[in-house]
Amino acid sequence: MKMNKEIKSLIEARNQWESDIKMYKEFLKSETKTFEGEYGAKEYISMAKNRIIDINKKLKEIEN
Repeated sequence: MKMNKEIKSLIEARNQWESDIKMYKEFLKSETKTFEGEYGAKEYISMAKNRIIDINKKLKEIEN
């Protein structure tokens, strides 16, 4: 039962990171961004991608 909760929590976190990436990519398409905003968005996307990789590794460990 604990594993199911952990898996569910990890999947929810991954979904949130994926949602955040989409939001920041949309922001980057907009014309109304400062240099700082663009840099921050790119940094956030990079960090979020790394978190997704970590989550996927953890999910794979749990499944095996």
